[in-house]
Amino acid sequence: MNELRIIAITHKHFPLETIGQLHLADDKRMAALAEMKETNQLSELMFLSTCNRIEIIFSLPHYVCPGVTSNILRSLYPNLQEDTIKLLSHGAERYNGAEAAEHLMKVASGIESLVIGEREIITQLRKAYEECAEAKLTGDDLRLLVSQCIKTSKEVFTTTDLAKKPVSVVSLAWQQFREYGVKDDARILLIGAGQIIRNFTKFLAENGYHNITIANRSIEHAAELAATCHANAITLQELSHFTGGFDVMVSCTAAHDAIITPSLYSALLQGESHQKLLIDLALPQDIDQEILTQFPVRYIDMLSIQKIASENIRFREQALEDCKPIIESSMREFEKIWQARQVEKAMQSIPETIRDIKSTALGSVFAKDLENLDDEARELLEKIMNYMEKKYISIPMKLAKEVLLSEIKRN
Repeated sequence: MNELRIIAITHKHFPLETIGQLHLADDKRMAALAEMKETNQLSELMFLSTCNRIEIIFSLPHYVCPGVTSNILRSLYPNLQEDTIKLLSHGAERYNGAEAAEHLMKVASGIESLVIGEREIITQLRKAYEECAEAKLTGDDLRLLVSQCIKTSKEVFTTTDLAKKPVSVVSLAWQQFREYGVKDDARILLIGAGQIIRNFTKFLAENGYHNITIANRSIEHAAELAATCHANAITLQELSHFTGGFDVMVSCTAAHDAIITPSLYSALLQGESHQKLLIDLALPQDIDQEILTQFPVRYIDMLSIQKIASENIRFREQALEDCKPIIESSMREFEKIWQARQVEKAMQSIPETIRDIKSTALGSVFAKDLENLDDEARELLEKIMNYMEKKYISIPMKLAKEVLLSEIKRN
């Protein structure tokens, strides 16, 4: 655990717009991470990116200072200007060893989120890990840590008031949607097919909204999501020719620039002039801000969501004290799990060593003696040797493990 490191660039020290610029596009993320891992000689790497934070989780023998942080950011974001890298490096939070593990548990539990207690972080953390694990960027250490983080977050969410009252991005967006009085036959245009849009779609389907069109860069993902709510699916490129009109637009993509421009928006209106509801949950924004001044709209974005959440967050903050003993208990449990795993890894060579001894004894040391045995005697000896092999593997390993763990507890 001593080599565990985290570089956190979050809403605590940077505006959301800055964090939005650090998101990596889906089609380039894994290649960029793999190159960064190799360049900085990291043994394990995981990258968590949400609307309010970037968490770079990795293993490295030495502590991470602003200089090392700069090197990592420079290799991950080669197009960033040096002034920006310097600003990020000095403003980033750095965690080492056990404090890094504790930090990630708090992140997973929604304690560190912009919107305290938001549950979406569990899915985001799991997806980030699975993606990096599939790319072979992670290893045994991060597997154990993420597993414990997910377990901890579930306990926090089920036993405290941290998740009471809606404050998540999707829940608050849905609340605004309902307050606008949208009828169930309204034409709803969803831009994107990521987790936030998927969650919003669930609300729509559960409440009887059926006139839905989903536009996404990948038609496969759009079609997959559309099938869950009997919606239509199109690509982003087809938006300029879309003639179905809309009453509500909800957008959340990973695009670096606005994808709904004034000209595209005008085409989507199909000549209609009444006020539309626009919910932009992307960072940076998907909807060009010029649209707000050129057309009659009610506009909701991440910044306005943040303001709406303030009162409910205050309520949730009262539950933060209840989370502390859960995190502390989870850390104690994780330390035992971690230590036990290190013992197991250290003793992995014992079974192979025992088998080598057995092979040498039968194939070399006592080979001539075995030639004088008949088949029945040889078979019996094989059974005895197999039995002894199992015992010589299991009993010493069990005793050694108990001794080592006992020693670890004393220290």
